Amino acid sequence: MKKLRQFNKFDAEVFFKDKDVRVMAHEPWNEYEDGQVTKELGTKYKCVIATDNTKYEGNDVQPDLNAGEQIDVKVTQPPKSYKKFSRITFVNPTASVYGTFMNELSVKADDVDIV
Repeated sequence: MKKLRQFNKFDAEVFFKDKDVRVMAHEPWNEYEDGQVTKELGTKYKCVIATDNTKYEGNDVQPDLNAGEQIDVKVTQPPKSYKKFSRITFVNPTASVYGTFMNELSVKADDVDIV
């Protein structure tokens, strides 16, 4: 079957609600064609989940299940100034799950707030 992923809905706001996410770095978010940058789309923030207090289903779920996992978040805004490991939250995030084992997360947001 084809085009099944378009029917998957991922609730990014609920996923990030009980997580402490920290920003580590940023870089330009670019569009490429034939290996060359054709357009700068915004900023890609490289983040890490510092703590995960989400209540997952199941009896065998370890506490802090996704702590330490890295996340890249793309925004169509210029980079903001911040200190490394500052707390970051995402404004109107959207995300989709992908990958062979459906264990990768692609995240975009309208903007970020960095404390």
